[in-house]
Amino acid sequence: MLDRSIISVLPDGASSNEYISTPEVHRRLSVFEPEMPVIKTVQRRLERMCDEGLVEQDKRGVALHWRKRAGASGMAAKAGSMMTRDEALALQTLKRFSSRQIPVLVAEHLSAMFHVAQHRLEIVHSEDDRRYLKWADKVAVESGAFTLKYPVVDGAIFSAVSQALFYERKLEIVYRPRNKINNEEAKVILPLGLVEVGGLVYLIGGTEGRPNPTMYRLDRLWRAAMMLESFAYPKSFQLANYVRQQRQFDFMVEGEILLKLRFSHGAGDHLLETPFADDQKDERADERLEVQGTTLLSQRLRWWLRSFGPTVEVLEPASLRAELASEAHVLAAMYRK
Repeated sequence: MLDRSIISVLPDGASSNEYISTPEVHRRLSVFEPEMPVIKTVQRRLERMCDEGLVEQDKRGVALHWRKRAGASGMAAKAGSMMTRDEALALQTLKRFSSRQIPVLVAEHLSAMFHVAQHRLEIVHSEDDRRYLKWADKVAVESGAFTLKYPVVDGAIFSAVSQALFYERKLEIVYRPRNKINNEEAKVILPLGLVEVGGLVYLIGGTEGRPNPTMYRLDRLWRAAMMLESFAYPKSFQLANYVRQQRQFDFMVEGEILLKLRFSHGAGDHLLETPFADDQKDERADERLEVQGTTLLSQRLRWWLRSFGPTVEVLEPASLRAELASEAHVLAAMYRK
């Protein structure tokens, strides 16, 4: 068990040139192991693991520094001779098309496996081998939305957050929202879940003494450290319910409405295959498409409607129609200047 913990805190030789000292290994282990052995015990285990080829050492003066040997932490250690081309292809496809932030951050732990897969595909002895190697260049994935450059989540912070979430430990963070970009004040939260929405990753965190959790943008975390103190994950909280039923990511939800829309020039035809509501109804009228259904009124709904410009008309509710009509007048006046 101690060997596994040591492997988990060492830098990976497959992706890093960093080595850490024995005292630093001991310090990192103390976050996971409340009853830690002494540093000399950790040193002896590291030396034994080095003899077994699991870790590498770098002697600096009289001090020894350590890192994990590339591929030593799991399946990759045995994958070189066992991996089939189909498995290698699947791994390389996963690596290439994991474009969302959470999969990319998690995939860092598979870096050694990706390296083995790439090496397996590069061994070409036949025309069939060449087809496997070329397959990744024959598939592409594109987002249907306008592409923005989202802020990147720091890998070390993601690791601290995800470990605290996994072990159900309290998390000390320094959060810098837009209105407090120089904040240095630390706070302790109870990590309840991670959610990725439109390229941004959010940590759902509870606060002791408060009934409702708070959302924290992960890229705005300045520091994050898992604490030794655990907490009881609330039985009343379900992330799926928080995201889907409470619609916490719909931005200022105002309640249900019956939405009626009229599309022109084929703008809403995709709704025939991907409806916006469970009870959606549609009808063609004079080369226009009219659809209606029950949905939640929110800022996200308004952003979606605005994206169609003059190719959609809101018929109901009257209040939303009047709101967008007023915006259209302001917009028209702006462009007449």
